[in-house]
Amino acid sequence: MDNSTYADALHAFTIPVFIRTLENLEKIISKAEAHAKRHKVEAATLLNMRLYPDMFTLLQQIQYACFLPVDFGGNFSNSKAPRVGYDETNFAQLKDSIKRTINYLKAIKPDQFRGKETLLLPVFFNPSLGLAANAHAARIALPDFFFHVTAAYCILRHSGVPLSKSDFLGVHGARPLTSAKK
Repeated sequence: MDNSTYADALHAFTIPVFIRTLENLEKIISKAEAHAKRHKVEAATLLNMRLYPDMFTLLQQIQYACFLPVDFGGNFSNSKAPRVGYDETNFAQLKDSIKRTINYLKAIKPDQFRGKETLLLPVFFNPSLGLAANAHAARIALPDFFFHVTAAYCILRHSGVPLSKSDFLGVHGARPLTSAKK
């Protein structure tokens, strides 16, 4: 595989995956907000829910779901990263951060990965350590991102928000298979 193909593949299994999952998360948050209003649950109560006392709140899970792709994408972007995942306090601010994250990621093109496929990227929780971009994506950025999105989904399900697997996965765009044998 040549470097441009490898860079395109690295882009393809990170940036569009982050974008699609964040779009689904935005819809999930909208459902949660509507559920809270319908059942007269204070938004702050829902945003401060957590699965276990030593785990992050729903608010923090969503903040990290924004921070992680911006942190990873920033290594390949030509523009300043948006400040997301730090000081949001309500559903509207979270949805705004998700939108800004998505817009930032959409501007990162495959050619911006070329020549950086094996660039050592700092590990956000210990900047004295680094991993090659491909390993960072596979071992840190994507798993950690999905951990926080999944935790947010689980908090909402545990709180009674009527969500299903299809809310998490979103529209997948699969097409019918055609048989090669006739």
